[in-house]
Amino acid sequence: MIFLAKKYYKKILITCPVLIVLLFIIQAVLLVRFNSLVYTNIGDDKNGSSYLDIVARDDPTSVWLKRDYIYKGKRVNLTGETIDGNLYNNSKDKISDWSLRINIQNDCYINNAWCGTVDIHQYVGTMKENHQLLDLRNYTLEDITLDHNYDGDLLIPLQKGDYIIYYPSTKDNEIPLSRNSQLSIGFIFYYYEPLDLSAHTLNYKYSRTLKDGELFYIILILMIIWSIGLIIYFVSKKIYADARKELELKKSGISSMSDLYDTIYIVDIIKNEILSVVAEDDGSIKHPDNQNADKLLNDMFNLDSVDAYKNLVLDFTDLSTLRDRMEDKNSIACEYLSKNKGWCRLRFSTMDDHNNKNADRVVFTIQNIDAEKREIDAAEEKITKFEIERQKIGTFFESIEDEVMKPLDQTIFLNQRIMELSTDKNIGDMAANARTQAYYSKMLINDILKYNTLEAGLITKKEQEYSFEEVLLESENLLNSIIDNSDIDFSKDIPLSFPGKLFGDKVLIKDVLRILLINSVSHMDKGTIKLSIFTKEYDNKIHILVSVKDNGSKKTLKSEKLRLNLAGGLLELTGSKLIIPYSGEDLNEAYFEVDQIIRSR
Repeated sequence: MIFLAKKYYKKILITCPVLIVLLFIIQAVLLVRFNSLVYTNIGDDKNGSSYLDIVARDDPTSVWLKRDYIYKGKRVNLTGETIDGNLYNNSKDKISDWSLRINIQNDCYINNAWCGTVDIHQYVGTMKENHQLLDLRNYTLEDITLDHNYDGDLLIPLQKGDYIIYYPSTKDNEIPLSRNSQLSIGFIFYYYEPLDLSAHTLNYKYSRTLKDGELFYIILILMIIWSIGLIIYFVSKKIYADARKELELKKSGISSMSDLYDTIYIVDIIKNEILSVVAEDDGSIKHPDNQNADKLLNDMFNLDSVDAYKNLVLDFTDLSTLRDRMEDKNSIACEYLSKNKGWCRLRFSTMDDHNNKNADRVVFTIQNIDAEKREIDAAEEKITKFEIERQKIGTFFESIEDEVMKPLDQTIFLNQRIMELSTDKNIGDMAANARTQAYYSKMLINDILKYNTLEAGLITKKEQEYSFEEVLLESENLLNSIIDNSDIDFSKDIPLSFPGKLFGDKVLIKDVLRILLINSVSHMDKGTIKLSIFTKEYDNKIHILVSVKDNGSKKTLKSEKLRLNLAGGLLELTGSKLIIPYSGEDLNEAYFEVDQIIRSR
């Protein structure tokens, strides 16, 4: 029964998308057919869902006189009038295209039409029959081929039997026309006898999309049902596969344990009996048949374990205390060193659900873990060597600081004194240049040392209470001392004040800010460096965005990549990262964002 249900279920899953595709094709065919149908509304018939009503505009300014016009050989006063055509779409579909034909019933003149174009058919049925498509809002008299008069107003004569066809303008939103909406078009006619425009015909088309109509919702419902059915099918298939897998695992439980353990026994503690399930291949441990379990285990490990582990193993395999030791436990284990096989692991596991009672039967396993132990020992040895190397690196960095950094500090100090004491401008400039170069060298060496320290894992995050304003001041003072007497300008856009005390890693943030400022200086001969700070407070924290931009003549330095990698590495320790949105000849920018805890205002 289940097999038949599964068979029919699969057939339904296969048939459903075929049906969906078929319905989709039918929907497309019906759609094309519907969109190609042309509907017609004649005259003043307002019974249809869409129609056009031609009415005179009801206001005094829409009717006027053209006096002393020569009409049929005599002077008359022509009436000029604005006529509105109101198109109503009361259907649930939009009108995609339409046109209006007006059959002329008596002599008149057409002057204008908006906003579309008009195909004017003049003198229909005579030798002078002519027609022309015109935009009566935008024309030149030279382009008009129809018979016409012009006295400041264009007058194109029409007579009974003539007709005009109005084509709507797309750019003026006359097509398409949305459902349940309307629009107005306009004409200007001149006439001597009363004007009759009642003989008009509206031709139009409706437009639908694939999601219009009841069939679309049937397709959508079928797709939802098919998707749910497909999900149910795959979920049930996985559940079935998992159930089968679990069944196979239960069937092969003993054989799978034989792959993990060298020896497997079933021990009945109450009866003091032992049954060998998986025996060792090498036969290194032998025992006579029908031997008591406690005697067999005692003899086995008296012979096999090294002296240092003998007492431990004998206590572990003592069946007289095993039930108490396994109370409320599913298994217990110990490791010992075997004379024949190296490191081994012994384990007692309960066989029955004893419901918090002492176990009566247990599975006793012996597993060789010598290779595992050796890998652990090798890993511990590598860790020890790594710690020694880290200490050596730390000592090396300390020696570099003593041997290189201190002389550079002395050089900076001496050049600063020369600048202060010398009255010779050339000597002062040379001292300033030497001091700047010493600054560069000191900071480059410092960055190289810090980068290697970071790579060695010797830098860690250390949070403390600090003043962000002090960090900015120290960084600005450092930068100003370097760019002094240079063609580099420094500007800043920072908030007027910050919270009094923040909590975070002051050293890392200060280092990153210094690196970004010095990096801008290092690849510039002249230009501007701008430091921008943006903050936003939330809860008891402040979000800080620090941006450093520069422009000017850029030099290519290999040290730039090192500095930026160092800054990025330091920011990773704070949970942030370095962003470089611009890097080029005219503009360089680097910024980072951090969240700090507000300790005081």
